[in-house]
Amino acid sequence: MSEKFLWGSATAAYQCEGAWDADGKGLGEWDVFSHGNPLNINGATGDVSCDFYHRYEEDIDLMKASGQNTYRFSISWARIIPEGIGAVNQQGIDFYNRVIDYCLLNGIEPNVTLFHYDLPNALAEQGGWANRTIVDAFAEYARVCFKAFGDRVKLWVTINELRYYAYCSNIVGNYPPNHKQDFQRYFTVIYHEVLASAKAVKIYKSLELKGEIGIAHDSCNVEVDTITKNPERVKLIAENFYNNLILDTAINGVLPASLILQLQEFGIDTSFMKFDDTFDFREGTIDFLGLNVYNRYYVTDSSDEPTEVFHNNKGAGSSMKEGIRIKGWFENSFDLTTQRNLWGREIYPQCMYDTLFDIKNKYGDIPVYITENGHGCYETADENGYVEDDERIAMMQAYIDKMLEAKSEGCNVKGYYAWSTMDLYSWVNGYEKRYGLVRVDFDDKRLPRYPKKSFYWYKELVSSII
Repeated sequence: MSEKFLWGSATAAYQCEGAWDADGKGLGEWDVFSHGNPLNINGATGDVSCDFYHRYEEDIDLMKASGQNTYRFSISWARIIPEGIGAVNQQGIDFYNRVIDYCLLNGIEPNVTLFHYDLPNALAEQGGWANRTIVDAFAEYARVCFKAFGDRVKLWVTINELRYYAYCSNIVGNYPPNHKQDFQRYFTVIYHEVLASAKAVKIYKSLELKGEIGIAHDSCNVEVDTITKNPERVKLIAENFYNNLILDTAINGVLPASLILQLQEFGIDTSFMKFDDTFDFREGTIDFLGLNVYNRYYVTDSSDEPTEVFHNNKGAGSSMKEGIRIKGWFENSFDLTTQRNLWGREIYPQCMYDTLFDIKNKYGDIPVYITENGHGCYETADENGYVEDDERIAMMQAYIDKMLEAKSEGCNVKGYYAWSTMDLYSWVNGYEKRYGLVRVDFDDKRLPRYPKKSFYWYKELVSSII
């Protein structure tokens, strides 16, 4: 793997591939959810999406044209092992071999994620990540992928956004299996994710493949509002909720003791944590950390109001600001001077700098890749299909400036991935919320691609730094 700084972009399998039932692919949890669940509020599906499955060469050609030297994408578990365990689908292996080989042919380093939200439905029906049996199922799936692609793929991510996936699935309830405020399940799911990730890392290292393996964690900078009465207590509780179960185990190989006590005091049954797992954590520490950086977690004391989740999947149709109140623990504070996107999420470039230094101060010099950073918005193309997305450019430039500032001051940042390569399915937000550097015209069955203004901005930025 090259030591040069990596500049690229990212996608995820269900969000861009389409071909949802093609060539032996198994049924996925999101296939079932998007096809009939009333909680799929926009009615959109990933059945076709960008049709990356058939258009990958065109999309990789565009990456090359913009000067990108890496591409982060995920593998669909159900495309490789249709039932989640058991028989391997050779046609799925063949597809990802084609993608990997075409990347390498064009000088683009593949960065491959094993799990990005899309669970095989057969496993979902058995309890998904809340069922401990998934740990070994994931480990075996990882082994299949390492053996099939590990000779060429030198950067691996086990699981994308372990916390945010568990949060949306079990606290917000907008992602399948749509549990709401189920804190028992939330912590059980994260624990099984970190254990499965550690087992996969252990397998990867046992195969003596020449590469690196890590996880991708969502924005992790916890900042305590100055009005907070018990700032040290609030910060520790919030760090345990957002970060420590994932980062302490993945980087240091140990469970945070304060978290276990906190969960027990909160009434969480911690019997899902087994003593023997400590050996897997110790032997399955990561080589690098991926960070998906969008916002900070701005927190203060919990009020006496009931636990409540604030989440907006309606965009401009809602004024709700993203956040949570957990009675007895903490709640999110809202800085009225900070800009937010139309989905209620804070736009706060300083969090890029703060997050990188948080990691350096807590975990030392571990290599970090910014595995996602981008801006979702509504867009209107001109008569030629061109989008002048100045808002995206300004936002991303501000975050990149903060990343480069942290890098110049000693943070071990190795790469940056724009989210996303092209417009794609944005989960329950459907297709109106767009992130791409390339516009996809979803109203045209041919799905033509149109590079946006941000595409050319990114090309210039990369060429000026590389």
